[in-house]
Amino acid sequence: MSTLERLGSLDMTWLQIEQRTNLMQVVGVLVLATPLDGAALVDCLATRLLPMERFRQLVLRDTAGAIWESAPVDLDAHITTVNLPADDHAAGLRALIGELAATPLDPARPLWHLHLVPDYQGGSALIARVHQCIADSIALIRVLQSLTDASPTAEPPLPPEAPNFFDRLCAPLTDAVIDGIKLSGAIWARYLSLLFNPTQVFDYARASTALALEIGKLAGLHDDSHTFLKGEPKGIKHVSWSVPIAESTVAAIAQARETTPNAVLLAALSGALHGYLSRQGERTTGTELRTLMPVNLRSEDTPDVLGNRWGFMPLELPVGIADPLDRLAETHRRVAHFTETYDAQRALGIFSLIGQTPRAVQLQALKLLATKSTALLCHVPGAHEPRFLAGTRIVEQMFWSPPSGDLGLAVSIVSYNGSYQVGLLADTAMVPAPAAITDQIQAQLDAELALLHGQIAGHRLVTIAGAGGIGKAMAEWVLEGAPPMDLWHMDVRRFGQSYRSPSYMLARTVENYESYYDIRYPAHERQAGRPLRTSPVYSWHAEHGAAFGEKSGWERVNHYDSNASEADERWRPDG
Repeated sequence: MSTLERLGSLDMTWLQIEQRTNLMQVVGVLVLATPLDGAALVDCLATRLLPMERFRQLVLRDTAGAIWESAPVDLDAHITTVNLPADDHAAGLRALIGELAATPLDPARPLWHLHLVPDYQGGSALIARVHQCIADSIALIRVLQSLTDASPTAEPPLPPEAPNFFDRLCAPLTDAVIDGIKLSGAIWARYLSLLFNPTQVFDYARASTALALEIGKLAGLHDDSHTFLKGEPKGIKHVSWSVPIAESTVAAIAQARETTPNAVLLAALSGALHGYLSRQGERTTGTELRTLMPVNLRSEDTPDVLGNRWGFMPLELPVGIADPLDRLAETHRRVAHFTETYDAQRALGIFSLIGQTPRAVQLQALKLLATKSTALLCHVPGAHEPRFLAGTRIVEQMFWSPPSGDLGLAVSIVSYNGSYQVGLLADTAMVPAPAAITDQIQAQLDAELALLHGQIAGHRLVTIAGAGGIGKAMAEWVLEGAPPMDLWHMDVRRFGQSYRSPSYMLARTVENYESYYDIRYPAHERQAGRPLRTSPVYSWHAEHGAAFGEKSGWERVNHYDSNASEADERWRPDG
């Protein structure tokens, strides 16, 4: 017997604002080290995904909105196998993801679908699409993690009688928010007028509710810079994502500049956008691009509840600042201000309101958002350790939240297994080739590192140890064209090719400086900048319990923890 349940206001929002040019579906991709067994995938979905009620419910529209209706699920109808062109798997996968991002989900089935690529660069790939009305990206990444294991051996699923936390429904909105969105007819008229005449914001805000005041604040924001990244989307999507960026690299930069990893990544993104706009002939001086950044509204008591429990707050990227370190400093200031000032409940109320308004009001609200912002920006952390799906190791993962209205750009920052990756989903009307942006993320970090290396190695260390002598040698080198003595013994490159990497060099410099007076113990291994170089069998050794050391940047097996035995303790000396 099917059960019926009405969609909540936020879940309804994503159905109401969906347009042909911007479908409201979260798109994700997993790159797997080996071919994924189809039968194992089906078994995983049956035991872990389908117990979550939302994934076996249809969405049925009615005059009052929409309802959830439970229905039998044919898993074979939710999994499609696709083969990529043999000549270029990477380009084929990106093209397929872009095509699927612009393809609606089948409304006759629960609103999710998987595409399995059985042969991708020696392994496989899995593309997932889930409609945003089921859950927001924060919840969906948790769903994804619940399908994976910490080892190739699958963990047993929860017994049927055990409650699954994903089955809990979203708690109702607070009374304050509900009262705020129950606007009178007179206030509705003022709200419509406000959208068409944003200059009247303060007059209307004073006569309305607190929620209307927040909407007024949005209208009162100055428009962000008008670049060719804004416009009317065509509905044709392309995707790209950066190479994995070591967390140690980002952490080293953040530590050196006394900021956060998030600020470092956003500054690198701003630099990549700056370069892209400049190469396209766009004037960048003073350019600021406002992003809509989701904020998690789940309480500590309900961190894993499904549904939509987030709001959007504006964050401006200083794209117009050319100097990498100045740009990082300004990004740090803005991120700090952002985290200190956002109002979560009012952010939630705005989007609840949009889902309950007439279509004409929705379109005007979305147009207002598009005039005030350029992109959707989402940063959700993933697992810190390798994960396995149906016994197959996940190498990379990326996902995109859908941009709404006339926004043509969605940016995602995803962390996984010691690395960050920055991904773009772009409408071709704004960005025909998003790889031109994501390919520059690592270059922006390297530029920051190169500048910081001079500051850290030349100021912090040399100032203490030999500022006068080094200064004299450098001055004579500049004036005479050659140093007065052989300076090779001060050249870090003498330690090997690995120190030609600015990121590795900075990470090691910071670690060595901080631990200069530490006591070194036998078998103690430095950790900064690792892993830098790995052999093709590195993953196999890691999966079998290897403990690694490092020689000239290469990861080398020291021993296997799996071989440890309590019997070996008899050889340990007393004391």
